[in-house]
Amino acid sequence: MSLLLIDDQGEVWDGQSRKLRQSFDSPYSGGEFSDYAVANLGFVALNIYGASCQIRLRPSVVSERAYRTLVGWLERSHNERVVLTHLDCNWSNELLRAGQSIQRRLDDLMAGAHRAKPNDFLSRRLTAEDLPAGPLRDILENWPSLGVPAGQQALMHLVGLALGQRHLMVKQGTGHEKLVFHSFGAELFSDYDTWRSCAVGAPIEEMPDRSYGRQVSPGYYDAMAENAPRVEEVDAIIRWPRDGRSRLRYKRLIVPLAGPADSPLLIGGSILDSRIDLRFGRI
Repeated sequence: MSLLLIDDQGEVWDGQSRKLRQSFDSPYSGGEFSDYAVANLGFVALNIYGASCQIRLRPSVVSERAYRTLVGWLERSHNERVVLTHLDCNWSNELLRAGQSIQRRLDDLMAGAHRAKPNDFLSRRLTAEDLPAGPLRDILENWPSLGVPAGQQALMHLVGLALGQRHLMVKQGTGHEKLVFHSFGAELFSDYDTWRSCAVGAPIEEMPDRSYGRQVSPGYYDAMAENAPRVEEVDAIIRWPRDGRSRLRYKRLIVPLAGPADSPLLIGGSILDSRIDLRFGRI
């Protein structure tokens, strides 16, 4: 028996690869790592037994790139029988003949998984004590002096150090019912120029992945209601129009800006961090 793993970028690895485990900073080894990667990271595992194979995947998490690689591998392989093992609430096993039957079943599973799942968006709020010395910690610790008009210049300097051009600004829309996009930094949604050009003035829920937008937006409303900055770790499964389902991990900063009470303005953004793993221990 040989084990192959297709990672979330569509690359195929020897399932025993120590380098792969180390790159994901995993505490697991061998078969334990493949179970963890399938259940949490969007990988596909292939156990190959001569002319038969077992496919293990979690449709709600598997990335689009991994799925496309799997389909290509199946088209090139000469398997007579396939055991399809897939995870929803529990693991299920199905014995299928290779060919169109397995392709149809995989497509059905993936189509059903496109709906947003409760654990697609995981977040954990951080305090100043959770953060190393730097601009994020400075913002949280010095908010009483930064969150007033006299502190705005210093606040924007710290926000710039933390986020660079990965930021956006939102404001309260007409009618004061929704927060809407006001502006974007050059590096945020940079692959979606058409969407960016139309997004200013749209509700912040209307992102390229609307399910993700609905999950992201409460943090902005909470920061506005509290009139206080928020720093969170986020581990999200996103379905972008071009890339399909993929995993995105980052620290998120949301800061209310001093201004008229009837026209609040907030700035938010992200710092990509692949070390964040809020899925560890979850199924």
